[in-house]
Amino acid sequence: MKKIETEGENGKLLPDDDFEYEKKLAEEERERQAEAQAKAEERQKERIRREREAKAARDRKIAQDKLDLMKMKAGVASEEEEIKEEHEEKRVLSGKEKLANFWYHDKMWICFGIFLVAVAAFLVVDIVTREKPDITVMVIADDGIGQHSDELKKLFEKYTPDVNGDGEVHVSIMNIPLNDYSNDPTYSTNSTKFYANLQEGDVIMVITDSNTDPGLQALMKDDLTKDLPDNKYIDSDGLSLNFGFLAKELNFDDMPNDLHLCLRRPVATLGDSLEKMQESYDIYYEIFEKMANDLAEQAEELDDKGLTTEPIDLKTKYPAAFTEAESKSESEGSDEKSGAE
Repeated sequence: MKKIETEGENGKLLPDDDFEYEKKLAEEERERQAEAQAKAEERQKERIRREREAKAARDRKIAQDKLDLMKMKAGVASEEEEIKEEHEEKRVLSGKEKLANFWYHDKMWICFGIFLVAVAAFLVVDIVTREKPDITVMVIADDGIGQHSDELKKLFEKYTPDVNGDGEVHVSIMNIPLNDYSNDPTYSTNSTKFYANLQEGDVIMVITDSNTDPGLQALMKDDLTKDLPDNKYIDSDGLSLNFGFLAKELNFDDMPNDLHLCLRRPVATLGDSLEKMQESYDIYYEIFEKMANDLAEQAEELDDKGLTTEPIDLKTKYPAAFTEAESKSESEGSDEKSGAE
């Protein structure tokens, strides 16, 4: 078998012409790669340069905008220096379109503004039109007398002068019945309201009954018999309202015979000094004296026999409360007995 010749002259793998050609191709390839790499590096440098220039331009614009904004806030910027934004040309809106656009964007604030105006108007009207009472009578008796507030107002207004000088006589009836045995949550509110009014020195008159808490009754003047010794309807609790004709006038057919009109004892309060409360007391006393004497005279003229309706029995009216109180008392007594043993 004939051997294939793989070597050229002088023992070389390729002839000189082929070797030179391959060498040239390799050099050209290296040059192309070097040129491509150089171009790539140049493009990279150019990209970096453009990015730096763009960033620098942005930074300059931001800095200029901040400077212009500070100038505007300081009031030193001219119209030419104000920050201007490019906007597309706006379409001129018609009158109806302007209103619709205004309502669409600002309806929440418009409604809020209307609400504030309405509240302010209500407060102003309420203050202007509100009648300032010449006197206030608190009703803490829990026997239904407070449900006849209109009739009570007319009764007291007959004896009340124009104390505040507004040209009219106006009496306020404050119905806040107090009862520790009722489960009605309003009684708790009434208690708070009552004690709050005790701090005001211009509320003197109080209507009570025989079921009024002794601690509250102790706040009332108990020596009015010294001031009105000839009036048989005055006792240690105040002016007894045990008049049959008065029940008819108040339209209170089953009016109990234990109601009393009392006057608070003048004392210094959180709201007023002793001197200020004494001034109020003197005004109320004149009304009280006139009313007490007039009712006594009417009773004598009419030979009034008084009322037949007895005081309300709280144990009958609020049996559950008394049962609970008795159970609690028995339980406490049992505990004390066990502890003693």
